[in-house]
Amino acid sequence: MNYKITTLAENSVYGKGLQGEHGLSLLVEAGEHKVLFDTGASDLFLRNARLLGLDLSDVEYVVLSHGHRDHTGGLYAFLKMNSVAKVVCKREVFRKKFKNERENGMLHPEALDKSRFWLVDETTEIVPGVFAFPDVKVVDRNDTHFEHFFTEIEGEMRPDTFEDELALVLKGEKSLSVLSACSHRGITNIIRAVQNAFPGLGLKLVMGGFHIHNAEEEKFNVISAFLGMKLPKRLGVCHCTGIDKYALFRQQFNDRVFYNYTCLLYTSDAADDGESV
Repeated sequence: MNYKITTLAENSVYGKGLQGEHGLSLLVEAGEHKVLFDTGASDLFLRNARLLGLDLSDVEYVVLSHGHRDHTGGLYAFLKMNSVAKVVCKREVFRKKFKNERENGMLHPEALDKSRFWLVDETTEIVPGVFAFPDVKVVDRNDTHFEHFFTEIEGEMRPDTFEDELALVLKGEKSLSVLSACSHRGITNIIRAVQNAFPGLGLKLVMGGFHIHNAEEEKFNVISAFLGMKLPKRLGVCHCTGIDKYALFRQQFNDRVFYNYTCLLYTSDAADDGESV
């Protein structure tokens, strides 16, 4: 499968008149299909898309990685602009969410047209070769990122273990690519779950936020040791991974690693994948 990933919103951005924010939005083009992965913190991703000459009116699905505002903040504006796209997510995405005492969940969920939502609780192929992957079991609790996060369940405030989190999997004939957003349940746990669900396929690309920008060295070491054993052909870090951790990954894995600041990435099952950043 050939696919193209375009970053529409990210924490860091350089040149071209584009803007950044604390948020993430990725456009995945798989053949003739378009899938949006998250909507950033605002409608900024729509403006960046226009500057990049990208038409989002024919996006078929928007997949929400989890319910935090920096990933769902632009949803209302997107659904107003695009009248056909379905929203793929877990039902838990609508829960109220907090970082310490500050609410940081989805904005005004009551204003959204619920008939446009496709709630998934199992691995679901949304367009050919593109899967929403909601079943991420926590095997290694050392790679979880739950600290300071809470959610409201049946009127009671509880620690948030991110039951709403899902990943996006791009499946080729011989390999897989895994896109995460914040990896609150752990990028190593996400990769384990994906490889168990799709056995026998190697990792072409792992891309996303790993939520270690302020993490202790121990958490970074857990992830880097795991990736050292299961190193994908390419490792793209962004959003909540942090520039400092990107530098550490580059030291360890050299040219396999890139920092994903509003870039275009082209990949395929061919041996001579093309790429421009």
